[in-house]
Amino acid sequence: MGSDSAAAIMRMTPRDCALVTLLRELRYLTTTQIRQACFFSASLTTTSQRLTLLRRRGVIDCLTHRTFDDRRAFWCLTPLGRAVAAQLGESVHGTPRSDALAALQMDHLIATNQIFCDLCTLYRERRLGPFRWYGSHHAGVDLDDTRVVPDAMILAAAAGGAAWMYCVELDQGTMAAAALAAKFRRYRYLQRVAEMRRVEPIWEARALSWILFACKDACRAAVAARLAAESGLERFWAGTAAELPAGLADSVGLDPVLPPDALLGLSGGVVPPDGTEGRR
Repeated sequence: MGSDSAAAIMRMTPRDCALVTLLRELRYLTTTQIRQACFFSASLTTTSQRLTLLRRRGVIDCLTHRTFDDRRAFWCLTPLGRAVAAQLGESVHGTPRSDALAALQMDHLIATNQIFCDLCTLYRERRLGPFRWYGSHHAGVDLDDTRVVPDAMILAAAAGGAAWMYCVELDQGTMAAAALAAKFRRYRYLQRVAEMRRVEPIWEARALSWILFACKDACRAAVAARLAAESGLERFWAGTAAELPAGLADSVGLDPVLPPDALLGLSGGVVPPDGTEGRR
C-alpha cells in the first residue's frame, strides 16, 4: 500500500491533497460541500469531474442516497485514500467500521459538516480568523462513567496562547426535553471537573468552553436555552444551524492565530484549506 499511496500522491494537485485531509477528519462530504470548502475556485461541473477522476484512481469513493428526490453523492476515502492521508502526515484514527457507522447517521453528519464548510467561506472572506475543527470521534471526553461527545469541536488560539473551545451540538429536534436536559447536565459536570483541573491547558479550555446548540428554529432554541440555564450552563448559545457560522465569526472575528497541530495535546482536527489549494 505504501508504494501505491506514494504513486497516488505524485498525481495529486494541492487541492486534491487538501480534500484527502478534509475527508480524513470529516469522513463524508457532498460534491457541493467539497466545492465550497476545497475547490472554491472551480465550477460545480469541474469539481464533479475531478472527483470522478480521483474515484477512478481509487483514492475516494462515494455513497448515493437515492431516496425520493435525494440524489446526493457522499464522498469518502478508500483504503488507498486513507493510506495517502497517512503519507501526507495526517494521523488516521478512524477505521472503515467507524466510517460505516458514521454513514448510518449520514444526514446528521452532513448537516454538521455544513457548518464547517460555512466557516471556511467566512475564513476566506476574512470575517473569521484561523480555527481547527475536530470531528466527534476526536472531540469526546470520558469522565468516570460519563462520556461527553459533541458533534464537533472548534478550537482557536489567541496571540497570547489562550485557547478558545466551542462544542457544537447539532439538534435534529428528535430528542425529548428530559434527554436534552440530561445532556446539558453532562456538559455542566464536565465544566465543573475542568474547573478543578485548570492547571492543565486542556482542562482550562474545557472549563471556559462554550456550547453551540444549532437547531432548526427559534422555538427549539428557546427551549434549549431554558434547559441549559436550568442545568447551570452559562456559556451557551442556541440558534439555527444557518445562524451559527456568522454568529461565531461576529463573536470571534479575526483575533485568533492559527492553532498548532498539537495544540492542547489533542489529536486529529483539520484547518480550513488555504486559498492556494484552489489555484491548480
